[in-house]
Amino acid sequence: MNATLLSGSIFNPGQLAAMIVVGVLIGLLIIANIVIFVIYRRKQERKLCTSQLQNKRLELLHHLKNITDDGSLMKGAPVMYAQSDDEEDEEEMTDDEVEAGDDDDDDDDVNEEAPLGEGEDITQNEILAVADMSEYTRRKLGYADDEYDRKRYYVRYTLGFDAKLRAADDETKARYNEILAEFKQFKGVKVNTSFRQQRIYKGRKTLAIMLFRGKTLCVAFALDPKDYAETKYRGIDKSDKKRFEKTPMLYKLTSVRRMEYAKYLILQLADVNVMVLDEKPDTAPVDLSECTPDELYVAGALRITVLGEAPELEPEPEPELTVEDTLDGEATTDGADKEDEQEEDIEFDTPEGRMVFDRSFTARIIQADDALKARYSELKNYLLQYKGVKNRISWRRETFSMGRKTIAMFSVRGKTLCLYLAADPTKFDNSKYNVENMSETASRRKTPLLFRIKSDRRTAYAKQLIDIVMQEQGAIKTEHRPVDYTSPYRSNDVLVKRGLIRISQTTAKNPFGTTAKK
Repeated sequence: MNATLLSGSIFNPGQLAAMIVVGVLIGLLIIANIVIFVIYRRKQERKLCTSQLQNKRLELLHHLKNITDDGSLMKGAPVMYAQSDDEEDEEEMTDDEVEAGDDDDDDDDVNEEAPLGEGEDITQNEILAVADMSEYTRRKLGYADDEYDRKRYYVRYTLGFDAKLRAADDETKARYNEILAEFKQFKGVKVNTSFRQQRIYKGRKTLAIMLFRGKTLCVAFALDPKDYAETKYRGIDKSDKKRFEKTPMLYKLTSVRRMEYAKYLILQLADVNVMVLDEKPDTAPVDLSECTPDELYVAGALRITVLGEAPELEPEPEPELTVEDTLDGEATTDGADKEDEQEEDIEFDTPEGRMVFDRSFTARIIQADDALKARYSELKNYLLQYKGVKNRISWRRETFSMGRKTIAMFSVRGKTLCLYLAADPTKFDNSKYNVENMSETASRRKTPLLFRIKSDRRTAYAKQLIDIVMQEQGAIKTEHRPVDYTSPYRSNDVLVKRGLIRISQTTAKNPFGTTAKK
């Protein structure tokens, strides 16, 4: 109140109005100066940009002319680039090639991590040993416990942009570094790499994305494809795809000339966005040395999908036998395994000598008839529906356990699927199940009940026996999504190459190119 009276006593209303008008005029003058400065600076930047880009264009056109005149094309470039001056302005891509480019848009609609399809062979995928994984990978995949140390799994790798780039040939890597350097020569341009692509931007404006189509390195520019549809610089119009909403012009870097055309399009992009050259650009090449799948997984450049357990390469160690096991002159070797070998291994004579195929459990399942495969898959799913049940596939058999207790086991004898259970066989004497007692065999002491599965009825009986054993163990059923564990038939030579069949008992060279074991 005192301040109001004081100002009122010093300035009259007319003076106060004049002061307010002068203040407003001064503010407007300052704003006008700022606007003029910004406009002038933009004009200067535009002038500098235009001048720089014009010099770059002339340099680029001169380089293109040298390529045409000298024929100095990179190794592997198409013959069509060694053309005469009269043909220099012809369009590089035909209409069919442009239309075909839309058909390879596999990143928009296809789930690369989809599970196995019906009839797909799990054994054609990579095998990854848990022992070869880093601690991070084991923890992420759920294999950190010691019980997984000797296990191996069929896996499918999904490669991200960085992984594909590191796996590419030297020519593709060189093209990537060359194009990236063209972008990074401008002020304010930054790069951000995600799993599927690499985004190149300035401020909030996306300038381009780099990605792979199959093994081909591509750049999608933030340019209107229609503006270049009738020129030799035209690319593939991807404006109908959500992924390319901001960068609708896809360009494949497949040759030296297309690299030069891509550089021209970068200049066009710089012209539209008033980008000036950086005095000291960071154009050092990116280190693209190859990495192991585990290193790429840790870096987030690769995803691993586990498809199923693979057999161990080496057979399980033989169990130690007690004194009782060797009484009455019994042999100290595993009698059941001997019986398996006699029934399952295939022997045949060749001009080079006698050869024996030692087939793993997985190989026997693969080469079994469809009925055995279906019963095996059905019963395996039935066992795995119980909470806490885990399986492990070794060379001779597949074992199912709860904690440290073995509860069931599969093996194949001739053309018969055999189920061994941790139950007393004598309990089922004179019953409909018709089980066999294997308790006198050392390696079957933990699973003495043998049930041979030769029909659909015996498959149903097998489920009943499994339920009885699980009830004794106090196990409960859980929701389990059935998995198709069947695989298409594969010949012996294919399985030998995959390590699922061993050739032994001959010193001759086997017909599949590996030296046979004695």
